[in-house]
Parts: sequence; structure tokens; C-alpha cells
Amino acid sequence: MTMNIGKLTSYKPVDTGYILDSSRPVIAYIAEVDEPVCAASHRHPRAQLIYASSGVMRVRTASGMWVVPPMQAVWLPPYVEHKVDFPGCVLLRNLFFDPSCADRLPDRCFVLSVSPFLRELIAKFCLTEDVDKLANLSAVVMDEIADAKEEPFSLPAASSPALVRIMQYLDENPSCRWTLDEWAAEANTSTRNFARCFFKETGMTFGGWRKRLKIIKAVQMLGGGKSVTEAAYDLGYQSISAFIESFRKETGSPPAKYLKSSVSQ
Repeated sequence: MTMNIGKLTSYKPVDTGYILDSSRPVIAYIAEVDEPVCAASHRHPRAQLIYASSGVMRVRTASGMWVVPPMQAVWLPPYVEHKVDFPGCVLLRNLFFDPSCADRLPDRCFVLSVSPFLRELIAKFCLTEDVDKLANLSAVVMDEIADAKEEPFSLPAASSPALVRIMQYLDENPSCRWTLDEWAAEANTSTRNFARCFFKETGMTFGGWRKRLKIIKAVQMLGGGKSVTEAAYDLGYQSISAFIESFRKETGSPPAKYLKSSVSQ
């Protein structure tokens, strides 16, 4: 059997992720999540593509966080420890890739845009059990993942306790308007040193990181049913137009159009 199907009570992707069999390069696992739940931190030798055709997921690893809007997916290389937050009402189609395929696949975590073609490939893979067809589909799916467009829904993590604490606070309070100077004082360091350390640990400026966090939070809020107006003010924007422009610069589309195009793909 190449495909596993489960509900929330039997959602065991880790089991599938441990199947080592090069004759089955890709194994599909379908699951429906009916209520908010967090899958405990885990890792497995098979790489994983987590695809949600509905709902918004959040995936966390030691190196960062990825938000997965509807009709997009997150790629996880083998042995990357991760946990997944499901907000409820999520339809998942997971693909697990045998280590023998590693040379053909990305070696980093990222959120990718699922094109209509890749979406159909995933659907066919989940509904097919013919060995020869699966072999052909596996090769095409891997090519599509390797060439997929990366979406701006990743947020790198820091390692120093002070920065971790600040990141956690902002994650819980994204509307906070403290300046860089104020955060540097909170970390008991100079503004220049704070900015330097933040960039060194994350590869992003503090301002860029905070803006990205707000966009990620916006996707979660909008995917959860909040209006553009509600999201804008919950995130601390001084105007709706400022929120829309910031979202557009980060994703290429205004929020309403972005979510609509994601769901209607």
C-alpha cells in the first residue's frame, strides 16, 4: 500500500517518515485535522512535503518558523526536527521522500508555491497505487519541487537568550511599537550592537524581521477569518492602507487578493 489515510486520531506521519525503501521513493499520507492541535516535535529519515489544500499551518524548527497558507506547502529535508500547529479544519496531503532521492531535492526548509500542475500531481499521487505510474509521478514531483518558487513566509530564529526572549514577546504581541533603541535598552546593550547581533544570528535586520513577522501573522489571521481591517489594527498598523502596502511589498499582492488567489488555485 502506497497511500495512508487518517483522521486526527490516527495522524502518524512519523511512522510513514521512517519507512526506508528505495523502491518506493515517494509515499503519500492524507489526513484531515478537525480541531486545533499541535503535532509534537519529531523528525524522520524521509524528507517531507506538507501540503494543505485548506487551512493555515505553522511549522517550527530550531532554525525558524514557516507559515503555510492554503494551496502552499512547506518542504522539510530529512532529519529536521519539527513540530506543526494545526488551527483546525485542515486537509493535508503529505509526501515522504526516501533518502535515496536526497541528491535531487532541496536541502533547506522553505514554503513553496504549489502551482496548479504540482497540485494535480500531488492529487494523482495520493489516488494512485499502480507501481509504474507512481515511479513516473515520483520523478516529475521531485522535479517540480526542485524548481518551485519560494514564498516569503519563513522567519529565522536566534540563539542568544536575549534575542529569543524578544522574538517570543513580539510573536505574542505583534502590535508592539517599541523602537530599535528601546529593544536594545531592554537587551542591555547599545543600539548598534543589538542590530549587529540580530543580523549575525538571523541574516535579517531587526526591522525586516519584524515586518516579516507581521506579514506571517496577517496570513494566519486572514486565513482564520479575520478581515483586512481587523488584521491591520491587531498588528499595530496606523492605517489600513499602510498594512495593505506592506503586505503587497512582501508578497506581491494585496492581502485580499493574495488569499483569494491562494484558495482559488
